[in-house]
Amino acid sequence: MFKYSTVSVPKDLHDEIRRSVVENPRWGYASVAEFSKEAIILRLNELRKEIEDEEAKKKEIKKRLKKIKKALQD
Repeated sequence: MFKYSTVSVPKDLHDEIRRSVVENPRWGYASVAEFSKEAIILRLNELRKEIEDEEAKKKEIKKRLKKIKKALQD
């Protein structure tokens, strides 16, 4: 059994999602909540990817600095 919490959005945004997405069957969303959940998941995935990319860049920079220091010592 899933537990849920409530997220508040401005009424205008809720109405726009309902009009643009839910009331248009071609998008396949049955509710504002369904659309909102997917939108949140997609954004979280984007943020996770950005964090992973930043961490990879930091590791690469550290690796290059280590090589430079070693080359300067030789």
